[in-house]
Parts: sequence; structure tokens; C-alpha cells
Amino acid sequence: MDLLVILLAIPLGLVVGGFVTMLVDRVPDRTPLSMGSRCPFCEHHLGVAEVVPVVSWFVRKGRCRHCGDRITPAYPAVELATMGLWVAAAAHYGWHWTLLPPLVLVTAAVALSVIDLYTFRLPNRLVFGSTVLSLVAIMGAAFGLDRPTAIGKALAGMLLYSGILFVLHLISPRSLAFGDVKFALLLGLHLGWAAGSVWVGWTPVFQLVFYVILGSFLMFGVIGLLVAVIGQRLQRDLLPDPDAEGSAPTRVSAKALPFGPAMAVATVAVVFFADSFV
Repeated sequence: MDLLVILLAIPLGLVVGGFVTMLVDRVPDRTPLSMGSRCPFCEHHLGVAEVVPVVSWFVRKGRCRHCGDRITPAYPAVELATMGLWVAAAAHYGWHWTLLPPLVLVTAAVALSVIDLYTFRLPNRLVFGSTVLSLVAIMGAAFGLDRPTAIGKALAGMLLYSGILFVLHLISPRSLAFGDVKFALLLGLHLGWAAGSVWVGWTPVFQLVFYVILGSFLMFGVIGLLVAVIGQRLQRDLLPDPDAEGSAPTRVSAKALPFGPAMAVATVAVVFFADSFV
């Protein structure tokens, strides 16, 4: 049965990955999600065969069939990353109620991380929408497992994580943006659920939040190092500096990196391996 779940997660993850790329493209600009797919350059409407996740990008050799402009490889990368996380969740949790919340978590984490990397924003529309969807998934899983008390721990994790980051934001608002505090509502909800769905008592909630905060700062340093090394190898900057004037990217420093992706990576790791951390 677990093998069947993993096999199902591959095409479903790719389809969801295609949806994630649409969110990344449209949510920051408030473009309607109901609008048909278009080329980002010539705005030609794309047919069904042209929006098949990953496959269509390789078939077209990374170029638009209509105008010939190069399409960023970020599209298939996001789709593959989403698929990989769906497969990892399916392999870890199997066909079980506990699989539902992590699928919502990894999907939201990829979408918001990519948006934050390129726009230095975490749109309220997506953060709060994902939080509500996560709460629905957690409530469904809690009643499916007959553990309704886990809902309270999920809410506690949400308030604890966002509360700690809110204090850090008040201490140094330039180092930690308020968008990260709101993002912590979503991530903390899943941390509390990961603790409450397995363990009795409140200590695991505090433990998982502590490890995520520690892991977030460690991942921030790792991501900064990777961006610097890859940018140096490619002889160009990978991300824009939000403090720079104009739209041209400048040399990226650690202060210019968003904190959201580090929070997302640390949370997914702690949720998936909560047993080891607790």
C-alpha cells in the first residue's frame, strides 16, 4: 500500500508543482488565478500540452514555442521540488491521516519560499490562505485519528512560534520582518500538530519550536553560503538586493537574503523527523 501511495504521489506532486508555479507567478502581482496560462514574455495563451509539468519545459528546450524567449529553469525546478517533497511525505507517513497536513505544509512552504526569494515578500493572501487550509487539514486528521486534543496543541505551536518571532521583530525590525512573524503562524501550526498528534503533554511543542528556531538560523547561513558560492561560479547575482535602487540586481549579502525560506526548510525537516528531535 505504501508503494502505491508513493507512486501516486509522483504525478500528483507534479500537478501540484505546476499549481505552485502559477501561485509564484500570480499571487505577488495579484493576477487572477482563474486566468489561462500565458507566456511571461509574449503573453500568448498556452495550450494543455504546453503546460505539462517539467515535460513541456524540456520538450520546448526551455523556450517559448511562440516567441522563442528563454523560459527560466526555475519552473521545472519548483515542480520537481514539490513532487520530491510529496514523495518524501508519502514515503514517511504512508496512507494515513497523518499524511494530509504535511502535504499542505510542503506545498505552501515551496510556494512562499520561492516568492520570498525573488520578491522579499510573503503575501498575506497566500500565508493566511495556507494557514486556514492547514487548520482544516489538521482538524480532519485529528478527528480521523480520534485525537481532537492535538488541535489545541497545533494552535499553541502557532502562537508560541509567532509570539517568539514577534518579540524578536520588536527588538530588531530590520533583521526580522513582520512577514516572517505571520509566516510563523502557518509553520507553528504544523509544529504543534506534529507534537500533538503523537505525544501526550506540552513539552514536545516547546521542543519542536525551539529546534526550528535554532535550525532556521543555521539554514539561513547555509542558504547565504550557497547563494554566494553559486553566484560566484556563475559570475552573476542570483537574487536582487531589496535596498538597491532600480531593478538591476547587486551583489547579494547576508542582510539581503530573506529569512522565510530558512524557516520553511527547518520546519519541514523538524516536522518530518519530529521523533528524532523529541
